[in-house]
Amino acid sequence: MKRTLKKGICIATAAMMVAGMTSVTALADDTKASGKINFYYWDADQTNEVNKVIELFNEQNPDVEVVATQIPSGEYWTKLQTSLPTGTGPDVFWMNRNIPDYINADLVMDLTDRIESDGVDMSVYPQFAQDLYSRDGSIYAIPKDYDGIGLFYNKAIFDEMGVDYPTDDMSWDELKDLATKTTNEYHYGFISQNIGNICYQDFIYSNGGRISSEDNIGCEVNEEPAVEAIQYLHDLMYVDKVAPSYAELQEMKGTDMFAAGQAAMITAGSWSLSSFADALGDDLGICTMPVAKTPAITVHGLGYCISSKTENPDACWEFVKFCASKEAQEATAASAIPAYKGCDQIWADTYSQYDAEKLLAGAYYEGSLGNPWWDKNFTDANTILTEAMTNIWADENADIQAILDQCDADIEAITKNKTIADRTIMKHGNHIINKATLLMTAFS
Repeated sequence: MKRTLKKGICIATAAMMVAGMTSVTALADDTKASGKINFYYWDADQTNEVNKVIELFNEQNPDVEVVATQIPSGEYWTKLQTSLPTGTGPDVFWMNRNIPDYINADLVMDLTDRIESDGVDMSVYPQFAQDLYSRDGSIYAIPKDYDGIGLFYNKAIFDEMGVDYPTDDMSWDELKDLATKTTNEYHYGFISQNIGNICYQDFIYSNGGRISSEDNIGCEVNEEPAVEAIQYLHDLMYVDKVAPSYAELQEMKGTDMFAAGQAAMITAGSWSLSSFADALGDDLGICTMPVAKTPAITVHGLGYCISSKTENPDACWEFVKFCASKEAQEATAASAIPAYKGCDQIWADTYSQYDAEKLLAGAYYEGSLGNPWWDKNFTDANTILTEAMTNIWADENADIQAILDQCDADIEAITKNKTIADRTIMKHGNHIINKATLLMTAFS
């Protein structure tokens, strides 16, 4: 923590100067963070770990009161977007791929100077985790965890149908063959989901494609690798009939269907492992993702952000810095894959009976990419993408190429248009916060 002291008006001797420097050092060392900070997170399943981290933090920082509030994910982003601009939101909060909007709106603190001043070693976090929260040389969040994506399967269904279990790095044809052999009137062979990070993005990336362009300005969702991947997943539902339709997935979401024994296989994230294990026990199996041209998954992870409007930035920084430490990330390893290098193995060992270590490798595949990211109008662009995929999944006769062509054009119209990008900062549903609104609320 930095503390500024006025220099003495006159220094008589070198000895006095040395003594003065010594006293300043002692005062700085004795200075402790203090006060109250509000911390928001969304995952109720991680409440025990959140409380443990706060307890450990308070052992070293007894004068800081951390008030943790769990807000369901369906309400979380609305809460942030309405409270942060007015300075009534949390001081510290979890962040994910939505961070471009918050950077553009100046709602998150640039942590770069504090990281450098306190000598925080960012190399202990995977580069992909760092990249998620960096822009133009500045760092806006400290990595918390990262995602593992894999193919989960129900051994009981395979045993019932007399079919060999899935294997690592299967081809798409092999996946379809297994899905066909394990589909009957009681369960599907696979669940094809219109969810990017645990399904269609992974298939696109494995096929050598991408959604947002490498410069984070354009869109490539209508190019051949992406179209082929979406067509494959669509055909599993409506041509091969080995996966539930979109209408069926509206009645019961895919992860719930799998946990209930209504599907033999599903692609899902590491955060689902605990609930799958509770539901299926020893019948749960895990493989690496199916491969088209190259092994690949969607890399993502959460980070700790500090509000740019906090009234207690020093206490917030001490808390975030502690959350990023090896001690804290070891304490949270039971619920999520820690970003701190080496701590991820603790998580894998917790679920060793399910070969959970297979979920760690994908983030380091050469072909793996992050979620689609657009520097301007991110939320609007992502909404367009989501609507396009929903239209494809919902329509048995969807013209996939035409829908993705329109999606590509609509996204590039706003990500390349500075006027629109400057006007629109954040959008969730029909609620838009523009730059003028943010400025008005910030000074009201």
